[in-house]
Amino acid sequence: MREKTVKKVLFLRKKISGENSIEELAYILISKIPDLELVIFPETGNSFSKIVKNICYARKHQGDINHFFSPSDCYVIPFLKNKKVVTWHDVGTGLMSQSVIKRWIRKKLLMAFPLYFADRLTCISEHTKQELKELYSGSENRSLVIYNCYNPKLEYTQHTFNTQKPIILQIGTGMRKNLAHVIEALQGIECVLYIVGKLSKEQKRLLNYVSEYDVDFKRIIELYKLCDIVSFPSFYEGFGMPIIEANVTGRVVLTSRMGAIPEIAGDAVYYVDPHDINDIRKGFLLLIKNVSYRNSLIEKGRINAKRFTVDKMINSYSELYTQLAK
Repeated sequence: MREKTVKKVLFLRKKISGENSIEELAYILISKIPDLELVIFPETGNSFSKIVKNICYARKHQGDINHFFSPSDCYVIPFLKNKKVVTWHDVGTGLMSQSVIKRWIRKKLLMAFPLYFADRLTCISEHTKQELKELYSGSENRSLVIYNCYNPKLEYTQHTFNTQKPIILQIGTGMRKNLAHVIEALQGIECVLYIVGKLSKEQKRLLNYVSEYDVDFKRIIELYKLCDIVSFPSFYEGFGMPIIEANVTGRVVLTSRMGAIPEIAGDAVYYVDPHDINDIRKGFLLLIKNVSYRNSLIEKGRINAKRFTVDKMINSYSELYTQLAK
């Protein structure tokens, strides 16, 4: 008797302008796991009509194993049959809103309630797993950590550091990415700041910079190769992919100890207080001037990146799918 084919479906959010990291990871999963089907939701946003449309779309395309790669869409879970998995990239970002009502709706109705219907919950860091436990107390027995991987298109590249006018790469411009403090910290330091992300009018007035928005991953790779320092002193991160990407490429990283960053970065970065502009400034100057220390962090980074390979992530998800198929 022929063994029944298990239909595995990876549900992915509709592409949001300027957001690429989750998409890149999803495409790696699709390319490496046989028979994993990609389904992209037709709508983004939390209006009633869009939610209903996404629910109907998910019901039509559901499989035996349904993997939701963004918690923003997990509200469809109660309406599906068979096995359901949700990957949590962080918890805090989804709850960021100035409206108390919107935060409550997101937390209770769109995020916490659907978890009662999920079979497994994967988290991209131990920090995110703990956050999820605080959001939904019944999650611990169904949660496991599967670290993200770096894109295999990235590779170590030899580079001569420009001590006279270093290129500093800042990926992300949202409030939690701390760009305003970075700009202030770099005042008077001879450098070029490359920014990936959409800038506000206020940000545009602050410093001599080069800005690019909604760039593809090929361009991201070029920017890592081009830069001397990666700036990432965030106020909050559920993982911190630019850290690992810089580690792989062989670029030194200035970052913070917020969120999951220490778990992911280890001792392969230079840590600053993201609230202290003088501390950020001192960090940049140290990395620019201290050659031996900078090189030691780069070497530690290359070692650190080995914890986040494609094979490790793919093996973990494949094992999870196998368990759910039984």
